Amino acid sequence: MGFFQRMFKKVEDVNRGEAAAAELESEMVLITKEDAYDFWIQMAQNILVNAVNATGSTVDRAFVILDFRNEPSFELFYQQNGSLLMWDQLEDMTITEKIRTQLLPQAPEAANTINENFIAAGHGPIAYAELQFEWATKAWFSHIIWADGDHADIPRDELLQNWFARLEKETANVPLDSDRKLSWYPE
Repeated sequence: MGFFQRMFKKVEDVNRGEAAAAELESEMVLITKEDAYDFWIQMAQNILVNAVNATGSTVDRAFVILDFRNEPSFELFYQQNGSLLMWDQLEDMTITEKIRTQLLPQAPEAANTINENFIAAGHGPIAYAELQFEWATKAWFSHIIWADGDHADIPRDELLQNWFARLEKETANVPLDSDRKLSWYPE
């Protein structure tokens, strides 16, 4: 939620008696670039935790593409038992249903909130973000493609297919406890 939206919401809450007038002061603070980036880190970690928890922690690695553009979405795939699989290829139908109904619908709100914070801080928005998580070491990594960057116009399907193909080759040779980031697409 942007600065003015937060401010007007807090004014409405005070007017309805749901918040104290003193709380208005906390809404007067403009968000800094550091605040926006810290919020991004928290959200990225939460998205990865939710992506792994949705599988009942049955995966070795999790990969997420966040598309922040016109129709925000998550694209998820996992390494499980040596294979790289799209989320809907996981064998457990309970897991795929949980991802489809609980995790994927969160993408628009997450993307919009993250970008609103960057914009409120005077920073350009994100076009895409790629996340990776390694279960054995709990290591996670993120890669941002900014909306004003060279690769912001890559179609989502191209990004997904090429990153998946690159990781399919790479994960075959990288130990599950490597504690290092794998390749991004594009680099």
